[in-house]
Amino acid sequence: MTTVGQQLIVAAIPVLPALVFVVLALFGRLLKENAQYVAILGVTVSLVFSAFSLYYVATNDGTPIEFSVPWIDLGAGGTFSMGIYIDSLAAVMLVVVCFVSLMIQLYSGAFMEGDSRFSWYYAVLNLFTASMLGLVVAPNFIELYVFWELVGLCSYLLVGHWYEKPSARDAAMKAFIVTRVGDAALFVGIIMFWRATGSTAFDDISQAAQAGFIGGSALTAAVILVFIGAIGKSAQFPLHVWLPDAMEGPTPVSALIHAATMVAAGVYLVARTYDIFVQSETAMLTVAYVGGFTALMAATMALVKKDIKRVIAYSTVSQLGYMMLGLGIGQYTAGFFHLYNHAFFKALLFLCAGSIIYAMNSYSLAEMGGLRRRMPITFWVMVIAGLSLSGIFPFAGFWSKDAIVASAYEEHYYVLFGMALLTVFLTAFYIFRAIFIAFTGEPRTQAAREAVESPGIMTGPMMLLAFLSIVSGWVGIPDGFLGLPITDYFAEFVTPSQFATETLGLEAHAFSSTLGIVSIVVALVGIGLAYFLYVPKPERAAQLARRLAPIHTFLDKGWYFDALYGVVFVRGSKALARAIRGFDRRALGGLVGGVGRGAMGTGGFLQRFQTGGVQNYALFIMFSVLMIGILVGAVAGAQWALLVIALIVFTTITAFAVGAKL
Repeated sequence: MTTVGQQLIVAAIPVLPALVFVVLALFGRLLKENAQYVAILGVTVSLVFSAFSLYYVATNDGTPIEFSVPWIDLGAGGTFSMGIYIDSLAAVMLVVVCFVSLMIQLYSGAFMEGDSRFSWYYAVLNLFTASMLGLVVAPNFIELYVFWELVGLCSYLLVGHWYEKPSARDAAMKAFIVTRVGDAALFVGIIMFWRATGSTAFDDISQAAQAGFIGGSALTAAVILVFIGAIGKSAQFPLHVWLPDAMEGPTPVSALIHAATMVAAGVYLVARTYDIFVQSETAMLTVAYVGGFTALMAATMALVKKDIKRVIAYSTVSQLGYMMLGLGIGQYTAGFFHLYNHAFFKALLFLCAGSIIYAMNSYSLAEMGGLRRRMPITFWVMVIAGLSLSGIFPFAGFWSKDAIVASAYEEHYYVLFGMALLTVFLTAFYIFRAIFIAFTGEPRTQAAREAVESPGIMTGPMMLLAFLSIVSGWVGIPDGFLGLPITDYFAEFVTPSQFATETLGLEAHAFSSTLGIVSIVVALVGIGLAYFLYVPKPERAAQLARRLAPIHTFLDKGWYFDALYGVVFVRGSKALARAIRGFDRRALGGLVGGVGRGAMGTGGFLQRFQTGGVQNYALFIMFSVLMIGILVGAVAGAQWALLVIALIVFTTITAFAVGAKL
């Protein structure tokens, strides 16, 4: 930026929602239902300023907006700065975060109506948005880490918003503790980079690594530690277990967490530090295979879930795996492109689920049915979101998912290609399974029979997100698609650095009509199978579940990860705590009690010395120090003994003087 005014505009992007939080935290009780208007105004202005930043970067050949000020001065230990860095990656992310947050805040006005902590909900929602925006514009690890932790804190507060429910309290605590594992690893990685390079700035670390200040196993270890931090926030294997339980929070919160904040932070971190990651082949392969395995694993878990929000939650875990896979195989643009598209159709899926819950007051798919005629807007926009998630042409999700799947094949990652293609089939199956169960057939409960369409303040944002779920991906249609004069604007705008491109030696993804058709056919087969099992004769699905009961149970239990972690970590921690408590009571407590009983056994001999006279205590001090002086003299020499004796004299004189004054 060239002017102070422009710098103030971009600095205001994260600051405004933070100020809204302060206002609502202080005056929310007075504002009551009007709190939503203050919140919406703040995020709307941030969205306008974000669009300005995007326009500036786009019209200045990708020149980033950057400035900083000194923050922490450690003297010889270096200086940490705080500032703003907005390149094409950050500019797109800012607009996505602000837009999705705005849609959710509009929607929440009706969904959260009557909530006893309505204003507090909006306050934390804005702090959540501000934290994510601060994370996006951070130019160094220390600043990023501050906002990284704030994002985690806000998720804890929002997941546990209805803390009267034990399940909500437990889910909030689980999310907080599990993500702390990743956060601790990230912090250690940051320290390793700082000690080796003397800086925490992303560019400085990348250049120092290129110069050899950190390399080999040390670089790989530091990068993987940073990636573990991303695993925690983005709910990747093996730290994925917190995300499905986070559905205990209000549904609009789920939409924000899954679409534009929190879980997006991990993927964004890898993309933001890509120049560092590409310098370790081991780290890149780790990112790719963790992502590929997570995508497939979470998709299998979603197949059998009976809670509509949990189906979509596992879908998020799976789609984040796709993004990691893309980044890991060197497809920087494709990985982030999927994050961009995913924000719109995943937010829409959660808002559709919220619309159903608002109408029925139930999460259970088994209690739904026949909602298509009663909630037509919700039905059609959810179908659009489902088609985009499934990667059906020409919906938004097709373009980014195809870029990742096809690139895995073209770069000869055949195992990852197989995982990705199988996930395409499973994704289409599980999302349309949920749609068919909820909207087709006859109503299964009285609540389903009485359901009506949600109010306009809820359906309006849903329809706008549905439009974007169709067209957002069109900015990334590959160059010359089917011989048409089309330009891939997204790939031209959001590109890896020249260093990353040269290091990876990869070319931009070229559209393959064969692979594209294969992907679409696989998705259509998944949709067709879901229709076959759940629409004409729903009993087919029940019969299949009984025949495959062990597999069904295995998937429904989430591969038993929660049970395993409960035995190893939860029970292990409790056993350790009991052992420490026992040692404290028996060993240490016994020692202290024994000393007391021993003192009493002297017949009160020691009690005679507790006179309350300072002079007497000084004599005891002098005697004790004299003994120490004799020992020091015997061990270390006469000169040290003289020093100790001088200390004795000084202490004694001081004690007597104080005693005389008293």
